[in-house]
Amino acid sequence: MASPINLSIKAFLPSVSSVTSVAMRSAGSILSSSSSSTTITAFSNHNRCSNNHQSYQIRNFARPGRRPSPNKRRGRPTTNLGSSSTNGNNGILTNNPPPKQSKKNVLVIGSQGELGKTLVSHFGNQMNWNVIGADVLDPSEDIVEKKGMKDYIPLPLDGSVADLSVALYRGVSNYLSPNSNKKSASLDAIVCASGGWMGDVDKFDFQHAMEDNELLEDIDLEEEYIRESSEVCEHMMNVNYYPIVAGGMIGQRFLNGSGLDNGGNLNNGLFVIIGASAALSPTPGMMGYGAAKAASHHYLQSYGPSASEENGSTSVGVLPLMLDTPANRAMLGGDGNDDDRYSKMVKPIHIANEIGEWIKNPHLRPHSGSLVKVMAKNRMDGSGGAAFHLVR
Repeated sequence: MASPINLSIKAFLPSVSSVTSVAMRSAGSILSSSSSSTTITAFSNHNRCSNNHQSYQIRNFARPGRRPSPNKRRGRPTTNLGSSSTNGNNGILTNNPPPKQSKKNVLVIGSQGELGKTLVSHFGNQMNWNVIGADVLDPSEDIVEKKGMKDYIPLPLDGSVADLSVALYRGVSNYLSPNSNKKSASLDAIVCASGGWMGDVDKFDFQHAMEDNELLEDIDLEEEYIRESSEVCEHMMNVNYYPIVAGGMIGQRFLNGSGLDNGGNLNNGLFVIIGASAALSPTPGMMGYGAAKAASHHYLQSYGPSASEENGSTSVGVLPLMLDTPANRAMLGGDGNDDDRYSKMVKPIHIANEIGEWIKNPHLRPHSGSLVKVMAKNRMDGSGGAAFHLVR
């Protein structure tokens, strides 16, 4: 029988290092922006990327199917005036310093996966924010002590959506209430980076393996096949859909509404999920995974507009095609960095950078309820970045 899958986002491809293949795929999405806009941001190499090359990110949140006007196409790109602006010849110069930012409270669900750890480190160390981690796996000491995690919420393994929601509610309440009035305490962002991948059970291979096992001669093969296939679907909902619903429940209670922070900046809350591009179309061979991810997309697109109307918060789905993780590189094999396939992998730090900009600067966010695909723009020398495009 299939083994439990943890909530941590691991990779784009299945990992064979555990009994159950765990991985992450990503996907496409929606936005009904009233105007067309493209933002190009250049990063210096300090505190931005893991390599020594300049990195950049491109945002294209124009409404799908609508092309910018000729004047806008000929115009200069819009520069992000937040922390991504840089000094020096390789970066974009800005005349005005970024506005003073208050210290943020950020909940990262799935904090023990590759992307989750990157988010914790970036928000906690680089941004000096208060980060609350949540996962079914206990955090290692280096994450707590060196990566900036202020608190950790243990989540039940294979718990129901109600179990996850209650565990998150209690954990967030306990963290926020000692420092402020419980009713007024709030989160600035919730990022759900949890997820997992399992392919469907191949009927021919399953029956062949069972027939070759002399200890299972009295087993009803059809019954076992149905059981195994159903468990895959159940696990996929457990790791890909339930954490997002639980995060949305917590967002309704704790996310900041419309208003200004102590520095006079717009400070409405942000809810981000990690989706899957594969689930934008039929997924033969991984129906359980595709169905769970499609449900997650539907939830986000339905949750976003209603949450925005109720309290002014923003909800966005981020959909990388393939994450650049050690597990993914091991699955791809090849000849190391010279393999062209690696250039198509999105580095977790680029996603962390972008979400960080959305938290600091609400005006850079796409419309609430949108899904944004992330595509790598890497070069063979290690330089490059990522492009964020609205797909629905």
